[in-house]
Amino acid sequence: MKIIDNSTGTVSYNYNAEHIKNLFDAVASGILILSSSAIIEHINSAACKMLGLSDADLEGQSYDNAKFMALDESGSPLDFYSYPSQITFRTGESVKERIIGIVLSDKMSYNWYVVSTKPLYIEKGSPHQVVVTITPITGKGEIEEALRKSEEKFRSLVTSMEDTVFTLDKDLVHTGMYGKWMKKHNINPDFYIGRSVREVFGELSSGHEEVCYEVLKTGTTKFFEWNRSREGCTFYYQALISPLKTFEGNVYGIVGVSRDVTEQKQMELGLLESEERFRQFAENANDVFWMRDSATCDYIYLSPSFKKLWGLDVSDIFEKRKTFYDTVFPDDMDRISDTFESVPETEYEIEYRIVKPDGEIRWVRSRAFPIFNEQGAVWRVAGIVEDITDLRDKEELLRKSDKLAVVGELAAGIAHEIRNPLTSIKGFIQLIKPDIREHISEIILSELDRIESIINEFLILAKPHSDMDYKWNDINQFIRQTIVLLDSEANLNNVQFDPCLTEHLPLVRSEGNQIKQVLINVIKNAIEAMSQGGTIKIKTSMQKEEFVCLTIQDEGIGISEERLNRLGEPFYSNKEKGIGLGLMVSLKIIENHKGTITFSSKINEGTTVTILLPVAKK
Repeated sequence: MKIIDNSTGTVSYNYNAEHIKNLFDAVASGILILSSSAIIEHINSAACKMLGLSDADLEGQSYDNAKFMALDESGSPLDFYSYPSQITFRTGESVKERIIGIVLSDKMSYNWYVVSTKPLYIEKGSPHQVVVTITPITGKGEIEEALRKSEEKFRSLVTSMEDTVFTLDKDLVHTGMYGKWMKKHNINPDFYIGRSVREVFGELSSGHEEVCYEVLKTGTTKFFEWNRSREGCTFYYQALISPLKTFEGNVYGIVGVSRDVTEQKQMELGLLESEERFRQFAENANDVFWMRDSATCDYIYLSPSFKKLWGLDVSDIFEKRKTFYDTVFPDDMDRISDTFESVPETEYEIEYRIVKPDGEIRWVRSRAFPIFNEQGAVWRVAGIVEDITDLRDKEELLRKSDKLAVVGELAAGIAHEIRNPLTSIKGFIQLIKPDIREHISEIILSELDRIESIINEFLILAKPHSDMDYKWNDINQFIRQTIVLLDSEANLNNVQFDPCLTEHLPLVRSEGNQIKQVLINVIKNAIEAMSQGGTIKIKTSMQKEEFVCLTIQDEGIGISEERLNRLGEPFYSNKEKGIGLGLMVSLKIIENHKGTITFSSKINEGTTVTILLPVAKK
């Protein structure tokens, strides 16, 4: 409607909503006016037709909830915040000639349009409204230009990829090949174009074809791995193969992304080979390899030798939830508990004893070291445990041997110097015996006999055993003779002998008097240990067809572990008047006979002495 101001002569026009609608409908392009809250305030009939909806479906509705889908130039769904209108609202700038695909509400067809936007302001600041114009792409040149721009973006993307992107038609003929990998390996992409999978891969094509046909048939994405040998080397590849579909959902080809994983695969194979070598080593080594989690302190690996050393199955630790605490010798627990419970920052080494299910005690040495993660925190703790029982026994034997050597040297120096005057003193005492009270002379002679016996023991330690007269003897015969010799002393102490001798034992190369001296020393100690009387069990048997085994077991007061470890040391004795040479001499004699002597004891239950002597070899 035309309005004239008579006072000024100004002409103005007053447009109502109907006039605006008629004006918009007269335009061939689609026009939408959007509010700042993305509400469609006005839309002309051309825009409704392009969107496949009526104005009633659109006006007053949120642009975000409109029943159509927008596509970018590559054909991918366009995010709402990437719509040209939303870009203008955010930036306040116009968008010119953006190519947009519109999928109609029936989802069965789509068309391409050129979309432009312009902001409208009431005052400075953000746009109050945005005008959207939509123009159909009808000319062949416009369509080709849209496709060209879309293809340029696709090529720019895929040619910059380190992986290889390829496309196949339904006959598995290569229609495209892109990526840096081919240039890196001097391969011309044109070699693939127009060639089928079979023509490219030859005999190896069957696996490729099978996967591709399955993708074409099912319309789903598949993962595929293969390898090829070239110039004496094996190369490994992986590919992700996906279907190409029209908007109607029909599969018309394949797009795939393949990757050269040779370096990664070689590292994996090398790691597997390294793990296999470690596994074989760990499973065949006598030492125990272990690993535990630093957070929970639970063991996550124990090598098979664990069963041999501990006498337990690995399942006892992993399934029955037993811990090493259950096997540690009680006296060592306080010393090692802090080490077991803490997470080490550096390598450490510790020695302790374990108790096997059968009661056997073994010494072990555990060396452990931390394993750090990428953040520098302790992730795992790994270690090696070795059995050092034999080593400690040898060290103890060497220590005692050193003491024996010292005593031997001492004995060699003083035995003869004492023995000669001792013989003279003993002779003069016997001459003046009638002038001395009888009980005094008996005490003097008894003490002189004791001194002489000590000197004889010194001489045994000092005398080289190579001068002894060794013969092949029956050990049972020596035992019977010793029992007869000590029977009266045993009866006086209410002690009985219980011999269990295995007949027809192999002969032992030995010096009879010295073996009997060992038996006398051990049995007399057993008698003296049983102040209330009891039984001494003496048993002989064969062990491993290499040794005659002799055990002497009493029912005495027993020996503490601390004292037991010191038995055989010079000048150390359990007896009030003993000087500790009896057992030391016995050890020396058995050592000279290439045998061993060991002791075991329990307080108030008794002591067992075990002697092993080598037998004559056939």
